Amino acid sequence: MCFMMVGMSALADPVATSKPCTVKDRTEALVILVCAPNLDQETWQNAARAVCGSALMCNAWIWEDPAKAPVKAPATDSDIPKDQAAAAVAIWVHDSKSLISLRRVQ
Repeated sequence: MCFMMVGMSALADPVATSKPCTVKDRTEALVILVCAPNLDQETWQNAARAVCGSALMCNAWIWEDPAKAPVKAPATDSDIPKDQAAAAVAIWVHDSKSLISLRRVQ
């Protein structure tokens, strides 16, 4: 299975709204974020910024299907099971203020 990086952005002005998304679980450095299907990247980014808050080291993994997201957030990104990581739609990397959109490549 391969992934292709679709887009990255680094906007300086956060708007903290996470209503279309909910935190399923979190650790000190990782957040499992489940969002409604078909939201735009700006909505994902705003929700992830809000849940990471002031934490410098915070990666928010985003899924649209709560059944495909981990029940418990692991300590590190590499501890997310591969099948669940493959089902994520995006990752917010808080220290670089970057949203990485994921899509399956056949």
